[in-house]
Amino acid sequence: MSEDSDDTDGERVVFPMLVGVTFGAALGTTVLQDITQGIVVGVVVGTLAALVFPAWTDRLFETVTGKLKE
Repeated sequence: MSEDSDDTDGERVVFPMLVGVTFGAALGTTVLQDITQGIVVGVVVGTLAALVFPAWTDRLFETVTGKLKE
């Protein structure tokens, strides 16, 4: 395994966490009236999504990185 693949594996786990934080902050601000709880929920949901649905998160990761490289 090369060093690049280790970095990519880490990015594939961190990416859904960051997406979860973004949506969690919005949810926490609007629904829960507490951004901290929203962020915590977002991190948990993002991490679980990465672990339970790896193919879906990989596809989303590839789509976003492809758009960013354009």
